[in-house]
Amino acid sequence: MPQYYDLGVRFWEDGLEKYANSLGFKSICSFSKEGDGIEIRAQKLEDLKLGTPGKIILLSSQNPELLKKACRRDVDMLLFGRFLPDVGLVRVAAENKKPFEIPISVLLERKGAERALLMSRISFFLKICNKYRADFILTSGATNKFFMKSPPELVAIGEVLGLSHDQAVKSISIIPEYILER
Repeated sequence: MPQYYDLGVRFWEDGLEKYANSLGFKSICSFSKEGDGIEIRAQKLEDLKLGTPGKIILLSSQNPELLKKACRRDVDMLLFGRFLPDVGLVRVAAENKKPFEIPISVLLERKGAERALLMSRISFFLKICNKYRADFILTSGATNKFFMKSPPELVAIGEVLGLSHDQAVKSISIIPEYILER
């Protein structure tokens, strides 16, 4: 049985690890002041000041060119919030083994046609990732513990987005474990 990880929690509180364990996760990564991850929201190249050994670095940007440059640097994960099918970005990420974060919280925050459109964009983005063998990680993207989802829920949402069961499981087990071991 695989070990599951949520590498996209956006908050921290006492007892969070225990709560995540009760959901079925072996470990989590929190991108908060107290957590073990750093989220860099980059607008321009000068924002790519990296460092902080021992922390997982997530680079979030709407600029695909900036994300391409970050792939060649010491970044662990990428977040391209627009989920546009930029083949060049996906190829560079695949070559440099930099996975994309797919936070499901962005789906939960939207309703109706806006949610359907976003699901369609994410689904197509995942198809492009699969075509070029770029890795991706499904995360909860939770801003509080009520938005955290269990591993079976993340897998089910991955399947709704067009992933096979095995791809969805890999995206919350094998790929995150690889990131944590770096």
